[in-house]
Parts: sequence; C-alpha cells; structure tokens
Amino acid sequence: KTLRPPQGGSLVLLPPTLVGIFSVLMVTLVIVIVAGNALVIMAFVVDKTLRTQSNYFFLNLAISDFLVGTFCIPVYIPYNLTGRWMLGRGLCKVWLLMDYLLCTASVFNIVLISYDRFLSVTRAVRYRAQRNMTRQAVTKMVAVWLLAFLLYGPAILFWESFRGGRLHLKGSQLKRNKGRRRQQHNGG
Repeated sequence: KTLRPPQGGSLVLLPPTLVGIFSVLMVTLVIVIVAGNALVIMAFVVDKTLRTQSNYFFLNLAISDFLVGTFCIPVYIPYNLTGRWMLGRGLCKVWLLMDYLLCTASVFNIVLISYDRFLSVTRAVRYRAQRNMTRQAVTKMVAVWLLAFLLYGPAILFWESFRGGRLHLKGSQLKRNKGRRRQQHNGG
C-alpha cells in the first residue's frame, strides 16, 4: 500500500519505506527543535545573569520556535505524509493561524536581534547604559507578536467572511466574467 501526497497538483506514490523514513526524520526534527529551544528557555529561567535586553530577544525567538516544534510541525506531519487534512476544519484554521503567527514572529525576532546587535555596535555607550532595561525589551517583544498577528491573523480568521463569489472563480471563468462586465459597461 502506498500513500499519495500532492506535489504540484499531481499525486505521487510514496512507498511505505519512504513514508517510514520521512516519519522518522520529521519526528527527529520535532525532538531536536523542542529540546534545543526548551534548553534555551530553561537557561534563561534558571540563570538570572542571562536576563539582559538582548537575551530577552533570544528568549522570545526560542519561545516562538519551541511552539513551532510542539504544535505546528506535529500537526502538519499527517497531512505531509498522506496529502489529506484529516483533523477537521477548526483545527485547520487554528493550525494556519499558529503556523503563520509563529513563523512570522520567528522572522521578526531575528530582525529584532539583528537590529539590537546593530545598536550595540554603532551606539555602544548608549546601548550599554540601557542594556538592563527590561521594560523596553518586553515592549519590543510584545510588538513582535502583535505585528506578526496583524500581518496574517485577520486574513486567516476572517477570510471566509470577506471573500466574494469572484474569488471562487477559476481563471477562465474570471476572464469570461470580466468580458461580460465590459460588454455591460459598453452597452453591449
């Protein structure tokens, strides 16, 4: 028996041995992601000397990546192996929201860390004076999550409410409807 995941619109047969190899690799990836980020989070909690402004940003990155490893990837594995979403419409929407939110937050955290490193080099004196100001760090961390949500969250949550009939049309139907609208507009 073989599984058929979609690739480029066509179905490709995967032999059971390949499915087994992919399963082991994906589970290994999840374990490494979760364990590595859990260690970073634990180090921050246990060692108070690590609580500097720049390390708060690394903590924020570790939290977002930890959540990707604990939720997003495990929920995606069955779909990736079978090509069918079997977990229901509600979990699909939650997964989409979390996947986009967490991955975007990770990217924004990397940008924030890069900007923080830039400031530490270009404004070293002022940066050192402010490096233990956790309030600013927490404000920036919250901004990362808020911006990441605002980028994709509303579209994922409310897409079905806002989509019109035109968005359901395939390319050729869309062209025909545009032609009809032109004829109506031109009096034809």
